[in-house]
Amino acid sequence: MDLRTWISADLESLGNRLSNGILSVIPVERMTERVDGGGIAPVYMAWHTARHHDLAVNGVLRGAAPVLDLWADRVGVTGDSWRGLAEAEDLELVPDLDAGSVNGYLLAVIESTKNWVSDGDLSVLDSVPDSASVLDSIGTPPDRFDWLYGMWSGKPGLFYLAWEAIGHGYNHLGELTAARNRMGLSPF
Repeated sequence: MDLRTWISADLESLGNRLSNGILSVIPVERMTERVDGGGIAPVYMAWHTARHHDLAVNGVLRGAAPVLDLWADRVGVTGDSWRGLAEAEDLELVPDLDAGSVNGYLLAVIESTKNWVSDGDLSVLDSVPDSASVLDSIGTPPDRFDWLYGMWSGKPGLFYLAWEAIGHGYNHLGELTAARNRMGLSPF
């Protein structure tokens, strides 16, 4: 199996698991629920996962337009697109998010990366992209996101695909699965 096939299969699996095991199971009207008397709303988990993936792969790694450009009006965020990069829920943002569109945006980001991996220039995986300039370009506050600037600084291109697109995606898939189950929506 070649690298493109392997990575594409991982992205395909992630998209399928999110679509079939989470996004089609949790009703859109329940995506803003915080289970267990707190926690993070599933819509924020989906938004956060999509923003990291989109910014890391399209912005930092590829230097391409974000998938968000096609979804901004629908998801409910037209400015301050750095909101959602934090692991902790942005409580003021959640009521503005359109859960159905956030779900669509997340799946579109994964599909975009899968398409690029299938036939794009993967030589950027060996580069060390300027992540700080991309974070700055969307107005990411350096004082609040010093951890992200530091985490991304000096990383090779492979990091943005292997961690932000795949590893981070599966990490939050697990979180979404746990939330779905605690909502009483486990299909098993």
